[in-house]
Amino acid sequence: MEWSGILERELVGFALALVLISVGGFFARFLRLPLLLGYLFAGLLAQPLLRPFPSLVLLSSIGVMLLLFFLGMEFDWRRLLASPRRLIITAIDLALNFLLPLLVLLLFGLPLPVSFIVAMVLYPTSSAVTISALLQLRRLANPETETIVWVLVGEDLAIIILIAIASGLIGTDFSWTNIATAFIFVGVMLVASVTLTKLLENLFERIPAELDSVLTLSIIVLVSAFAHLLHLSEALGAFLAGLLFSGTRDREELEQRLNVLRELGTAAFFFTFGLQSPFRISLTGAIYGLGLLIFSVITKTATAWLSGIIDKLRRRARIRLLSSLWIRGEFSIVAIFMGKNVLPSVWQEALSWFVIASIVSGLIALAIAGKIAEREQ
Repeated sequence: MEWSGILERELVGFALALVLISVGGFFARFLRLPLLLGYLFAGLLAQPLLRPFPSLVLLSSIGVMLLLFFLGMEFDWRRLLASPRRLIITAIDLALNFLLPLLVLLLFGLPLPVSFIVAMVLYPTSSAVTISALLQLRRLANPETETIVWVLVGEDLAIIILIAIASGLIGTDFSWTNIATAFIFVGVMLVASVTLTKLLENLFERIPAELDSVLTLSIIVLVSAFAHLLHLSEALGAFLAGLLFSGTRDREELEQRLNVLRELGTAAFFFTFGLQSPFRISLTGAIYGLGLLIFSVITKTATAWLSGIIDKLRRRARIRLLSSLWIRGEFSIVAIFMGKNVLPSVWQEALSWFVIASIVSGLIALAIAGKIAEREQ
């Protein structure tokens, strides 16, 4: 009887969540906004009706795993390392948007784990929301878009390293052994991504095609679970699992088969974030969040300005580029979830609203910058 009651509550909650996600996505599309923003606001507005429940949290976790898995599949770190100009842009971005805020927070007396997580939230621009917005604004073919994409690629590489370090920093019993474990795990998986490609291809040739998706999902969850057992982030495990498949011939076919589950999981991830974000915010949390937003707008604008100079963009392209890196999203949310055990409640409030404010202000700035650039001669 007890299991029957639990199942009933889960089914009703899950059905309600899916309806609200659909409604949020519909209104976002109607208003010509990225769907992810609709999912997030649906979660915020659903707080009087719902609280996070196990099946929804599990689906959102699988969504993050698949998001990071596909990122790992498509990631080519060799192309980034082969271009000195791209490495300079990545270094500038990391210095201004991670190292600088980390130093400032430490100088203000925050503990290292808290400072590290806050700086991690501030650092990465949202690939999902930014590319979606550029697509809707019909700016994918613009010259500055290539610069934006390379900034995002550099951040993807850096954030995986930062996740590995953070996994060791936020452990209940912090020691340098935890961080060493994270880097050993990353090293082993990088070697495996080079040496196991043929083995994976042979394995997929010998099993029925209908089992490809099941086996792939099993490997993703297995590697992510193993990372969790090592007290590392599941997101790190999923990204490294994606690297295993990055050189296989069936990569595109696997991506198509798992795409529906990824979209559903990503929608649940942003909805759950909205559901868990504090709807009311204290005055202190609001001041911290506003301060973070102003600081990040300045550093991201400086990053864009320097990147435009390095890539020798023309005036119009540089104007559009200046506001193209403001939006935070999936990686920032992952960092907030990672730091829940070390972040004081006021910082959780501030960071949650910082992410939401960065999305709204970033989308507005993207549209305005495009109109300003059109007026330039």
